[in-house]
Amino acid sequence: MGFCDQYGVKRIINAMGTSTIVGASPAVPEAIDAVAETLRLNFEIDELQRAASRSISQATRTEAACVTSSASSALAICSAACMTGSDLAAISRLPDTEGLPNQIILQFAHDINFGGRVSQMIRLSGAQVVTIGTANHCDAFHLRSALNEKAAAFLFVVNSAVNPAADLLELERCVELCRGVPVIVDAAAESDVRDFYQRGAALVITSGQKAMGGPTSGLICGRKDLVRACYLQNWGIGRAMKVGKEGIAGMMAAVERWYGRDPHEHDARYAEIVSILRQTLSVKETAKPHKIVIELTRDARKIANLLREGEPPIWVNDATGQLLALDLRAVHLEDAAAIANAIASATGEPREDVPFHDLYYSEERLMLWPD
Repeated sequence: MGFCDQYGVKRIINAMGTSTIVGASPAVPEAIDAVAETLRLNFEIDELQRAASRSISQATRTEAACVTSSASSALAICSAACMTGSDLAAISRLPDTEGLPNQIILQFAHDINFGGRVSQMIRLSGAQVVTIGTANHCDAFHLRSALNEKAAAFLFVVNSAVNPAADLLELERCVELCRGVPVIVDAAAESDVRDFYQRGAALVITSGQKAMGGPTSGLICGRKDLVRACYLQNWGIGRAMKVGKEGIAGMMAAVERWYGRDPHEHDARYAEIVSILRQTLSVKETAKPHKIVIELTRDARKIANLLREGEPPIWVNDATGQLLALDLRAVHLEDAAAIANAIASATGEPREDVPFHDLYYSEERLMLWPD
């Protein structure tokens, strides 16, 4: 009996992408092998993380790196590190920040909800969040006014949920204005951390299980002194967020594979999936080979809900007007026909008609858990 049958869990067809709510990306074989081997062995975690720093920093062309339990925990850890540095006494008394520079500056429009709120993750460290600008505008004078002796760091968020029409400060301008104040970049869902570090970020955060196909984990890389301060948070608030040996080893394998891969290795699979979908549906390709749009004659929100309630459940990337967006990165070739048939035959009314963006946060479903 397989896992799904034994525990009554439905395997979904993931055309949503790398979102945590659908389990992010399937792990790559290299990460699966590293996790399986590591689980059978014991290590000194400091030595394992030291090896991870060497391997990951070489792949990302940064000074140092450490693995965390998740990208969201890395927000709290990086905030803590910028307040305490490597002072173990200060680390041991967080979230008490008395006497420390304890302000993390954040553009107001970057305080998004990704399942939790960015500013909430920062506050877990004991830091005070200072938001600057408005939901659609932030200028240099806003940042200059917030830079004082209490400023520990500036956090820059890279996420599709940030209003693309907003007039906000670009990363290079933030680095220029911050001078000696470290700039942290939250690039959890991004595919490459190197660009952000090269553009002046002191610390860059990304997810292990999203683009790279590692186990559930996060990655902090950047300046050696600050990465060390991040790692030392394991003797403070980071203890509640610790990552296991399997997460560290799996992340190492995933990072090495990701930065050594052919970036077009999956293009042929995407093209074959699109070809199958086109036999039944009107498909529009986008600038990203893994992202396509299905043109419907019906309400996409209703179709998205019907697909999610189907057998097997299918989760899509977006549903707006009469357009369904699919992310093909986690779609298996053998699932393509099932997706096409499900979309073409979706009729009736969904049991739960929620706006697509609320699929993450349907209050009714959350309040019924675990029933």
